[in-house]
Amino acid sequence: MTVPFDNSAEANHRNRVWFFPNKFWAATKGMPEDQVSSLMAEVERLAAAGDFQALSKYPFVFVGDPYKHDKSAA
Repeated sequence: MTVPFDNSAEANHRNRVWFFPNKFWAATKGMPEDQVSSLMAEVERLAAAGDFQALSKYPFVFVGDPYKHDKSAA
């Protein structure tokens, strides 16, 4: 018996956006409230647009699976 594999599910898993609130609050500590709101709105806009490269510049956002460790080929 073969199990069908859905490549789109794998692609969606690789492009999953993870947001870490504790890192967000650490990165925005001391920022004015309007600047924090603007930053959060920008992150939400980029996530909705699927701009994963732009999202990766933020230390509190991770694209992919943060619990999967890449194994380099030897």
